Amino acid sequence: MSLNRIVAVLTPLLFAPLAGAVTAWLAEHAPGVEISESSLEEVFIAGALIGLAPAAQWLHGWQKWEARKDAHETAVDVANAAGQQLSMAAGFAADEEQEQFGAATDEALDELEDFDGDDALSDLDELDDELFADEQLVETEG
Repeated sequence: MSLNRIVAVLTPLLFAPLAGAVTAWLAEHAPGVEISESSLEEVFIAGALIGLAPAAQWLHGWQKWEARKDAHETAVDVANAAGQQLSMAAGFAADEEQEQFGAATDEALDELEDFDGDDALSDLDELDDELFADEQLVETEG
């Protein structure tokens, strides 16, 4: 059983009557205090009320604390849910980006597979031969 339930149950059953009894006993037996038998009941009720007030204030504070705790937990749950939605949305965007990148990569790999390096180099050699055919070698005197 939680502490707030113990206080809620035992205060009217035990703590308030005990506080009233202690107050009435002190009023009757305290030196220098003159209280009549008829007003002893009033002292008992005042003592019981004095015992109830702190318990009621404590229970009120406990309820406020529980409300704040629940609001905090709700805010954390909402933030976590929003974060999950954002990460899922970012994941979908990343998946789309990955698909586009993957398609471009596949195309580039296909082009590399079709590339024949020997043919390209022989084409460059032919181009060089054509360019240098027009030039005459000039010997320099040294």
